[in-house]
Amino acid sequence: MTTVPSPETPTPAGPSSFRLGHLSDSHIGYEAYKALSASGENQRSVDVAKAFVTAVTEIVESDPPLVIHSGDLADRTVIPIRLILLIRQQLSRLAGIRPDGSRRQVVLLAGNHELPRQRKEACFLHLFDGLPGVQVVTRDYTQLRFPDSGVSAGRDPLLADVVVHALPHDALKTTDFDLVRPLPGLVNVLTAHGVAGGSELYLRSLGREFTIPTEVLARAWEYGALGHWHKQGPVPLMATGAGTDTEKGRVWYAGSSENMGFGDLKENGTRRGWLHVAVRPGQDPMVERRFVPIRSMLRLPVFDGTGLDPNAITEALIERVRAAATSGAVVGQIVENVPRDVWSLVDVAKVRSTAGDALHYEVSLRTRSRETVKDGETSVKPFARGLGDVEAVLVERANELLAEHEREGALVLARELLALELERSAATDASVAAETLEETTNDPGTVDQEAKVVAP
Repeated sequence: MTTVPSPETPTPAGPSSFRLGHLSDSHIGYEAYKALSASGENQRSVDVAKAFVTAVTEIVESDPPLVIHSGDLADRTVIPIRLILLIRQQLSRLAGIRPDGSRRQVVLLAGNHELPRQRKEACFLHLFDGLPGVQVVTRDYTQLRFPDSGVSAGRDPLLADVVVHALPHDALKTTDFDLVRPLPGLVNVLTAHGVAGGSELYLRSLGREFTIPTEVLARAWEYGALGHWHKQGPVPLMATGAGTDTEKGRVWYAGSSENMGFGDLKENGTRRGWLHVAVRPGQDPMVERRFVPIRSMLRLPVFDGTGLDPNAITEALIERVRAAATSGAVVGQIVENVPRDVWSLVDVAKVRSTAGDALHYEVSLRTRSRETVKDGETSVKPFARGLGDVEAVLVERANELLAEHEREGALVLARELLALELERSAATDASVAAETLEETTNDPGTVDQEAKVVAP
């Protein structure tokens, strides 16, 4: 566990300087895989809750006067009552009485995972309305202040001039961003849940996400506390306007407090936690990364099975498992360049038994279709259509993303929709293939695509 500064850690000089804790994307209620805890709960759900509680403990020990959770506190709109009670307990700890007698202030922002699709439905985060020191923002752009209650449990005097500009996820669709500006004479902190315009995340998610405009992020905030991206780190902003260079390091993603799947391994997945921030008006904030213990998750190097028979592939995968630190870990293995008929004879069960000390082990075959242009002629090998491969992918994704009680119904519906879609598209296969052939001929080259088939 990372050593956290004691409450006596000096705050940078300046009458309005203060410290805050920034965490995000806790995803309480997330479930994956079949492994259960000793109490019978989904083990990954327990892992996620444990990481959140650890982060809360560290923040309380660090004792900042303000804490911001920038969205996706929960993994879905409805979670079990026991987890709602856990969240309430931890929020009460965060908004507890500090050693100086003041109450720590907590801002709780809604992310896309918590918000019901129907606007008329209330977000469950409003169950925490009325908790002393906790302010919940779920729908609209809101400016938050921290008035002194006049009693011993009032807020820290350092927060008297602080205003938090809160942009929950759905507000990114409707807000007039021209209104989202720092207020003169105050210490302005922005918090939002979405994709940072101009960032790596924005470029990767172009057209599929609600964006926090670059010009908004570039305004004179003392600190920007963002959520949605599970990678922890600052948002590098580009120049906005003639001769204007935006300062770097004032806007940060806190990242998630645990991994939510193998995709997170691309986002510094071995380290998760929260941010300890010293806000300094007129200067860049001092941001320190804090990391909490999490379950090991590793993707073994891609295995190339070119020319190998099933027995050789089985033994090679077993050796990879034995060489890796799989105990208690979530482990993934991708295999490529193996024909499907050969793959069907690989003893996956034997490989899995070797990885028996892992919390979860999955191995999947990645196949490629190739369109090649040679001497003016194009050879097209499109993906084979059929429910077999898609079924395997659906089962894998359902196991990873859905609670156990949700999977059967979701898979039944998905199979029905797939059958309808395949029937509808069968009539157009010939014309689509012809169009693809024509486009490929006009643009000589080789196009690789990938599909993944999960071992049964």
